[in-house]
Amino acid sequence: MKLVTVLNSRVLYELQIVKGKLESEGIKSFIADENMNTIGFSEEYRLQIDATDVIKAKFILNKINK
Repeated sequence: MKLVTVLNSRVLYELQIVKGKLESEGIKSFIADENMNTIGFSEEYRLQIDATDVIKAKFILNKINK
């Protein structure tokens, strides 16, 4: 499995919302660095998915942004 970042944000709950939407569409996703901010190492979070799901995820993200 090769993970690809599809969205970056400084606001964790934004990524959690998108993560939920992707997972409702059958795309497993991960929020990288989710716990690093509590110890002061991360200023930005990354939503990552498997590389094989990138095209489907981009389509879903474009629908969300409209």
